[in-house]
Amino acid sequence: MSRIGALQLDIDKTAGNVVQLLVSKGKKIACAESCTGGLISAAITSVSGSSAVMDMSICTYAISAKERFIGVPAAIIDKYGVVSAETAAAMAEGVRKTAGSDIGISVTGIAGPTGAEPGKPVGTVYIGLSVAGNTQARLAFTDPMLAKDENAREYIRKNTVLTALQWVAENI
Repeated sequence: MSRIGALQLDIDKTAGNVVQLLVSKGKKIACAESCTGGLISAAITSVSGSSAVMDMSICTYAISAKERFIGVPAAIIDKYGVVSAETAAAMAEGVRKTAGSDIGISVTGIAGPTGAEPGKPVGTVYIGLSVAGNTQARLAFTDPMLAKDENAREYIRKNTVLTALQWVAENI
């Protein structure tokens, strides 16, 4: 099995676990995605019963979309950059508040092969999580070399989805 295929199996299993946990706790989730382009919400909504827990999903790929639709302050992006822990945290909190959901998850990063910046190589991704007013973010770097001969961009995106879902599961 390919590395990406193995990641997808883990994503499917973890998404099922997330939906089950959310249903059992009566919680709803909202997603704001950039470099994953909706893959987190796709993983969640591929699970039967997800309609009881998926509140909202938005792909805020453009900076203006982050500001306009989920309220990420331009000052945060100007100071820290669009690919930063601060922006990821603001995205998670913004989507949670916009949707009125219990949990907000977000991702912003550089899936490559272009887009690297000084200090932010391809594979740099920040995940934001906002639960019950507690908002945090963390770096989820995926080394593109781990993809071996497979598509590094796809590998980075899938690994980010898995990491985000695992973090949600740990914090429901």
